[in-house]
Amino acid sequence: MKGFLPEGEKFLHIQIPERFTRETMYGLLSRTIDNDLQPISNEIHFDFRNLRFIEPTGITILSNLFEWLLVRNVEANIIYPEEFGREKYCPIKYLDDSMFFAEYLGGEPLSEFSHVRPTTLPLQKVSYSSSFQWLQNVFVTWLAGRLYVTRESVDGFRVCLDEIFNNINDHAAEDTGCIFVQQYPRNNEIQIAISDFGVGIPHNVKNSHNPFLNDAEALYQAAQKGFSTKSTPKNRGVGLDNLITSAVLNNKGTVHIHSNNGILKCTNVNNKVEFTPKLAQGFYPGTLIEITLRTDNIENITEEEFSWD
Repeated sequence: MKGFLPEGEKFLHIQIPERFTRETMYGLLSRTIDNDLQPISNEIHFDFRNLRFIEPTGITILSNLFEWLLVRNVEANIIYPEEFGREKYCPIKYLDDSMFFAEYLGGEPLSEFSHVRPTTLPLQKVSYSSSFQWLQNVFVTWLAGRLYVTRESVDGFRVCLDEIFNNINDHAAEDTGCIFVQQYPRNNEIQIAISDFGVGIPHNVKNSHNPFLNDAEALYQAAQKGFSTKSTPKNRGVGLDNLITSAVLNNKGTVHIHSNNGILKCTNVNNKVEFTPKLAQGFYPGTLIEITLRTDNIENITEEEFSWD
């Protein structure tokens, strides 16, 4: 059944959850997108005034949602508090410093005092055609600089993310992914959130291999070594396995993948990758990937030591 507006209402008013995370996103998505994957209204007002916390994945989810609505000519308006930033961890200020409001409110941040934090690589919309240059010139440069290591030390992660953008190009509808990166120096962690609104990984796995898999099983199969549906020829067969090997097995970080109705969590247990597939509480119209890297497990490689051999 398609979504509908109450009689007499000209626009849809949606409250952003007080804590906006990948666990609380379902209500927002289901109120915005109907069962036929169409916008519920041609005009939606998103109310941020009750927001008290947002995680990096939440920023990419919101950005993908806004991009999806804009492509479909939906008027998406933002309601924000008149005053903000007084509390120590103000999520509105965090969003403003991350350039979210500048992206969707005409190019200017809410506050004249807004600035990108040194620990943040701000929200970016990256198309497949520009992804290689962005990863090489922006992501690798920022990550190496924050960790005081050589570019060669983090280039393996660039290769992993390159494959994610290959998959976005193959399977997403808009050929653009939203990426956001946050460093947590006290925890020795960096979180990378990448999301797209496409048909999703399970859809492609089931179409090309086994239609009887549920979405969690399909994600698990997609993460196995050598698995491929279709991908850019230069990276065929690398895919998610390369990402998981680098981030989880080698770095001892974690990878969390949410696509359609499936979730796959990948963790390091006794120096082996433990896969935990499960069905989600709701539907994600595309693919959301959260990568947590351990910065204390990144070895500084000198230029003389680095070799492709």
